[in-house]
Formats: sequence, structure tokens, C-alpha cells
Amino acid sequence: MQFSALTLALQNFIGIFSGGFGRLTSAIHTLLAILIGIDLLLMGLWWALGGGEQLATVFKKILYIGFWIWLVQSFPGLAKSFVDSLVTAGVTAGGGGVTVAQILDPSALAASGLDATEPLADRLGDMGTFDMADMLVLGLGYIAIMACYIIMAINLFLAVLEYYLFAGIVGILLPFGLLPSTKFLAEKAIGAVVAAGIKLMVLAFITSAVLPVVASSRFSGPEFGFNELWAMLLTVGGVTVLSWKAPAMASALMAGAPSLGIADAAQTAMTGVAAGVAVAGFASGNPAVGLSAATRAAAGATSGAPTMGASSVGAGASAGSGASAAGPAVANAGTSLVRSLAV
Repeated sequence: MQFSALTLALQNFIGIFSGGFGRLTSAIHTLLAILIGIDLLLMGLWWALGGGEQLATVFKKILYIGFWIWLVQSFPGLAKSFVDSLVTAGVTAGGGGVTVAQILDPSALAASGLDATEPLADRLGDMGTFDMADMLVLGLGYIAIMACYIIMAINLFLAVLEYYLFAGIVGILLPFGLLPSTKFLAEKAIGAVVAAGIKLMVLAFITSAVLPVVASSRFSGPEFGFNELWAMLLTVGGVTVLSWKAPAMASALMAGAPSLGIADAAQTAMTGVAAGVAVAGFASGNPAVGLSAATRAAAGATSGAPTMGASSVGAGASAGSGASAAGPAVANAGTSLVRSLAV
């Protein structure tokens, strides 16, 4: 089934965000020139006050300034090459079940949910008034399965968008790496791009490994039993938990500490159920029930959401233990790189 709205929105945002660095180029170069002037002035004063005997230190400083000028000017290309290599590594490690282009197509993931639940939707459409019990169970199952697919698609959408957002705006912070007192700003900027890249690598690995399994999960026919419904729900729900916890797993990758457990699965399941009840409440014309369930879903999402993952739709940006765990740990990679170059 064709469904391209999410991919079209992603491509539009990528086009806008990709031009962010270019639109900031003039301001970046101006700031870089000012900071280079300040750095050279301080070095000249240091030279005049008796530092002229340490020529090696002066040459090292000049080389460092030259390297930083090159880094600022080449950062968009370097960041894209770095993140593309991480995504390719994730796809390869996952068995090559998808291509890199499919990582940029979250609509295909949502559309696979429509295809997988088509027999379920047809069966619901054929039910009559006297099948209310079965209709209720199958209806909730349909909502839960589609919610899982939609959560995975939105999570992938936002993870890709997060990288392009960071890559488009961090350029203004890079020139501050020239001065020791402001170097932490550049470290945070590079660390943010590294963190977004590692999250994409983990998501690419998960998507490549499990998408063939999810694609093969189909109902046997229109007269399927409840055991098939639960099998489908458990399979898709488990994959959704993996996708949901990608930032926490990225943090665990850098920290060397596993972080995935049954509590994460239970939390994700409860959030999904609350989201399904919210949709049902609004659809049935009872906004009070829908609003209450949506509030519970948002509260559950913020307690363990990615920095910019699926739960950010309801809860806003970067709120949750998954984000707080993933941010500092993963960003240390970029920080350590900058510090090693500055030594």
C-alpha cells in the first residue's frame, strides 16, 4: 500500500536543514576571523613578554589554527561522510536487509503496517452488530499493531531529522574551538553530531536486522485466530521496543553497560496502549477519554524517550532518561577527539 507523506515531509525538512550551514557561512567566517585575530593578538603579547624562546609552541599554535580553519570550512562534508559510514556499518552489521536509501524512507515502514493489517481490517469491516466482543478485541489489536508501526516510522523519521538539524546549526559554534576558554562550545557541537550519528547507526542496524522479519509477519487469511493476532502483536511490539530504546542502546554501546530489560518493554507497551485508547476516545466522540489517555501516553513517553525519538511528538524535545543517558555518554567521543587535537 502506498504511503509517502512521512517521507515527503522528511525530504522537505532535509532540504531546509541541509542549507542551514550554507546560510550561516558568512557569520561563521566573520566569527572565525574575529577569534583568530584575538588568538593571534594574545600569542603576539605572549611572544613580546618573553615567550619567543619557545618557537615549537608557537608553530604548534599556528598549525592548530590552520587545522581549525580547515575543520570549520569542511565540517558539512566531514560530518556527512562520518555519519554515512556509520549508517552503512549499521546496515551491513544487520545483514543488509535494507539499503541506506530505505533508512531515509520511514513511510515505507508505516505502509508495511497497512499491508500487514489489511486482513484484520477486512475482517473488522465484515463484522456485524452481534460480534461486539470479537470486534472490540480485534479493533484494539489493530490499533496496537498500527501504533507500533507508526511509532517505528516516526522514530526513524525524527532520528534522521535530528542529525540534519544538528549538522545545520552547529557550525556557528565551531569557531569557538580556537580559544581554550570557549573550546567547550565546539566540543559540545561536535559531540552532538557524533551522538546523532551513533543513534542512526543503531537504528540502521535494528531496521536492517528486523525489517525482513516484520515484513514476513502476515496473517494466514481472513479467518485467522486470536493466536495469530497475539503472535503478530508480540513480534511487532518487540521490534518497536528495540527501536524505541535505540538512544539508550547507543549510550550503552559507548559506556559498555547493557540497558535493555523487561521494564523497558513494559513501559513501551503501556505507552502504546494509552496512545491507542486516546485514538479510540477521540474517534468515538469522547474527547475527555481521549485527552486523558493522551496525557498518560505523553507521561509514559517522557519517562524513557529518545532525545528526539517517537515520543517527542507528544512530549517535546529531549526529555527522558533515555535522552539523558545517551547524550553525555555518546557526546564524550566528540569531546575527546577535540581535546586530543588541541593538546
